[in-house]
Amino acid sequence: MTRREPSRGASIRRSMKRGAMKLVILTAVAVAALLFPGVAPARAETAVTCTVLEIEASSTAAPSIDVELRPLEKKLKKPPFSSWNTFKRLGTQSAPLELMKATTVTLVHGKAGLLLREVTTREKKKPRVALGITLDDEDGKRTLDTKVQVDAGDYLVVGRSLRGGKGQLVAVSCRP
Repeated sequence: MTRREPSRGASIRRSMKRGAMKLVILTAVAVAALLFPGVAPARAETAVTCTVLEIEASSTAAPSIDVELRPLEKKLKKPPFSSWNTFKRLGTQSAPLELMKATTVTLVHGKAGLLLREVTTREKKKPRVALGITLDDEDGKRTLDTKVQVDAGDYLVVGRSLRGGKGQLVAVSCRP
């Protein structure tokens, strides 16, 4: 069986549909720009400084939270972190981040990788920081690889289980 060539009319209709679709997309982009003028992506030269806290979590008879971890107390008392009741700060580091340049922070229990993906400013609101975060254990095995968005200055807490019923938590807070 031979394949028939499409008629000239069908070819013209297909071409018109493509042109109409392009027009619809361009119109949608223009309308979005008018409706959301307060949202602006970061410039290429945007940089932030992140504070990275490493926390050892465990369950003990006498619950406690280090004084340096008080800003995180509400988050640590909610699941999944509420399965532990003692939180000890192992270290604090500052990491400057540039847009789309990975930075590695050495931790007591492995390494953390941070990547600044974007900073979005919003009218009358805190800027939002989009990050890529990875956690590697002491053997270099990747235990976490995620992308998140968080308000500038707020802490994001991620973690993993360790041997002996303990946990490693990493809290990250970034400011432009």
